[in-house]
Amino acid sequence: MKKFVPAALFVGLLPALLVGATTASATGNYSCSNGLANVVTCNNTNVGPVIVKITGNRTLTGNELSVLENNFNKATVNVTTLKNVTVNTYKSFNPSVTVKNINVCIASICK
Repeated sequence: MKKFVPAALFVGLLPALLVGATTASATGNYSCSNGLANVVTCNNTNVGPVIVKITGNRTLTGNELSVLENNFNKATVNVTTLKNVTVNTYKSFNPSVTVKNINVCIASICK
């Protein structure tokens, strides 16, 4: 009997296999994941929608992604606050992560 992987499962896992992405889930509305070139993307579709893309000097661990999500979940949804939360959270990691760029989009307006 042949064993096979269902196509839906393969399609769902393919991006993670290709980029080594790590995704962590918090109890709130933000979901963050590592992507290519040390870019972390955090999405919140319940408010806005809100998309935060952060370029740093390394990828984040699963625990660090959870910390970032939890900090975003406690924050007010505005560009300045989300950028400050990002910088402060990245500084708190050991080793700390250098933030190279932060792009925040709220309801399709990006800054």
